[in-house]
Amino acid sequence: MTCKTAARRLSGLVLGSAMALVVASSAQAETKLKAIGYTSNLYMWGMEKAFFAGEFKDAGAGVISIDAVPHDVASLKGPEVLSMLQDGTLQLASQNISYMAGEDPRFEALDLAGVTLTNADAKKATDAYKPVLAKVMEEKFNTHLLGLAPLPSQVFWCRDKISALSDLKGKKIRIFNSTLADFVEGVGGTSVTIPFVEVIPALQRGVADCAVTGTSSGNTARWFEVTQAVYPMNVGWSMIYWAANKQVWDGLSPEAQKIMTEEYGKLEAAAWAAQIEQDTDALSCLSGGECKMGIPAKIDVVEISEADKEKGREIVRDYVLPGWAKRCGADCVTEWNATVGAALGIEAPLP
Repeated sequence: MTCKTAARRLSGLVLGSAMALVVASSAQAETKLKAIGYTSNLYMWGMEKAFFAGEFKDAGAGVISIDAVPHDVASLKGPEVLSMLQDGTLQLASQNISYMAGEDPRFEALDLAGVTLTNADAKKATDAYKPVLAKVMEEKFNTHLLGLAPLPSQVFWCRDKISALSDLKGKKIRIFNSTLADFVEGVGGTSVTIPFVEVIPALQRGVADCAVTGTSSGNTARWFEVTQAVYPMNVGWSMIYWAANKQVWDGLSPEAQKIMTEEYGKLEAAAWAAQIEQDTDALSCLSGGECKMGIPAKIDVVEISEADKEKGREIVRDYVLPGWAKRCGADCVTEWNATVGAALGIEAPLP
């Protein structure tokens, strides 16, 4: 039995058939759905759990309810979630959108390393490109997009002290998508792909010298116990999506669809605001400052020089945008330039 088959069977046991679980209104007034949420030990799942049990439950009372479990509790790793939504194994799910880039490079388009450095710019890009992704997900992957939001800034965690971007040259750096590999190539490092849960032992053994993850997720996972420095140049957001299987969505009543759209919109807005709070708190926690939500620690949080900021822009121009353009193709790049590029005032080169 393959891992993929095993995951599908386990998820079937946990969730049941998507179509069977959409309860017909003639049989029961309230439609009950099953959802796969985000990683159990990260703050996003905490937000989702509170949302499903609180605000959504109240708004959908008597019409629609959602029972959710984190993907890792359901023995899912994450990259397989889209295909399971597509074929109806899952009804509702959230997951990192860049995991889907192997299926279609447009799923990288909002998370290109170093392109959007602030929450405000990421929101501009997302608002511009969301209709494109919604269409791709519906027409190509049989899913209905419910929301998009960023996780905290993806930054470099290094086992040895560093003081500048140039110190990453020659180092083995853990990444989790192609656009990060492009950025690492630009700094002269070597990319290694390692699952999140395996990063700490990889850093301990020297399999990786540095690793990219979010400020908050690295703090929560106690990466500061195996690293001495954080280089906080933002190289992505690990953008997440919420989506429904299209047959499940189409089978909902207009009232249920309205509730879903409005309530997921509120969850999306809350997640955008939480990203800023989590980033600020995590970096303060890591530098020995005030720590309200994370775990207190004391490692070097390197100040990014103006020279390094300029070098980062050069890497985006010379490596990140051309690398993605080759993967996505001319039509895709033209579409991106007319949406994200126009919103941000930048342009990706045609391949």
